[in-house]
Amino acid sequence: MTLLIACFIIFISAMVQGATSFGFSLIALPLLGLLFPLKVVVPTLVALSLFLNIIIFMQLKVKPQIKDLLILGVFAILTIPLGVKLLLVMDESLLKLIVSILLIIVSILMLKGVKIEMKNKKLSYAIAGVFSGILNGAVSLSGPPIVILLANEGKDKNSFRSSLTFLFILLNIYTLALYTFTGLFLDPALYKMVLLIPFMIIGSIFGIYLGNKINDVTFKKLVLNLLLIMGIINLF
Repeated sequence: MTLLIACFIIFISAMVQGATSFGFSLIALPLLGLLFPLKVVVPTLVALSLFLNIIIFMQLKVKPQIKDLLILGVFAILTIPLGVKLLLVMDESLLKLIVSILLIIVSILMLKGVKIEMKNKKLSYAIAGVFSGILNGAVSLSGPPIVILLANEGKDKNSFRSSLTFLFILLNIYTLALYTFTGLFLDPALYKMVLLIPFMIIGSIFGIYLGNKINDVTFKKLVLNLLLIMGIINLF
């Protein structure tokens, strides 16, 4: 029954990611964290995220502007090891608390349409990269800092999605290598998570279809409200 619930969670999370290019780990992490230890959940989500982002990237026709993303990617990669270290040494309850607070703050800010104006573009990309790397290594949540940054720049939907997905692929590859090196994939429970892959693929395909049919603004509002509710619930 637990694995069946996990399959449903992955399906919904992949559907959201397919439609908006973000939200997979934001939705899956707090819910799967109620069923499995974070040291099982986080490596699983990173592995699934890589596969999922490759699927989505192949569907996008707009190519990312790699030159603009270089600073963001470099700072994120440099700080991922710090996040991995936090995952290995920090108490799981504390990590869950941090994730819950992050969910609440990000969802409220994005629902209100808050924009953080920074005059120095390179500095803003570096800061976003640092936070993204730490969160990616610790709890597979690289998305929020990057999403806020790109949203603030007012990128069009296709450019936003291609930039986001391209960065996620790079971060996922590097994080997986670190997880393998630090032994996080030695837990036998991780191999049961292979059963989640078909549900992730079906969810992503359905999400991509929905993203082309449903009003994007309305859909994102629904997703953010859901994230806010999950963040509050996961505090207790």
